Amino acid sequence: MKLLFLGGPGTGKSTVGNRLANDLNWPWISSGAILRESKEQWVIDRLKTAQLFDDEMVSELVFSRLTETENAIIDGYPRTLRQAEIIIERGLHIDYIVELTVPFEEVMRRLSMRGRSQDVPEIIEERQADYERSRNEIVAYLLGNGVKLLTVDGLGEVDEVYKRTVTLIRNEISELNNKENA
Repeated sequence: MKLLFLGGPGTGKSTVGNRLANDLNWPWISSGAILRESKEQWVIDRLKTAQLFDDEMVSELVFSRLTETENAIIDGYPRTLRQAEIIIERGLHIDYIVELTVPFEEVMRRLSMRGRSQDVPEIIEERQADYERSRNEIVAYLLGNGVKLLTVDGLGEVDEVYKRTVTLIRNEISELNNKENA
């Protein structure tokens, strides 16, 4: 099973997705972490200015981590419609999009406390606008290709959001199994 964690900056998708991956002993494949781990200067420079990366390059990095696993939590990918198209073109089966939603005021509060160099109001607003511009077309495209969407309220303490996420996924899988066995 492959779960694609989606959400704007500061929604908690990485925190919750990473925790779920650890609890399930599944790989956590984060496009952001892959890029942040890079030692190449051009990657570091782009991260400082919060610029998006080439779709093909990011896709190659993500797919290189997915080829050896049946189950995975995918975090922060796709970020563009083209990346979503690459998922379908390459035949990668995604079972669910798990989207964490948080009001923008809370996103600003969370990110201002995170301490990354790009977490300043102007860049946060730009990243949020980028996410909102691409989110609807990405989700619509993936839904049109058989991926199911699960939406989680991302407000609250990490443990609360995590429990809501796990409960929603378990309920969905249980319902799916019941339909298959009926």
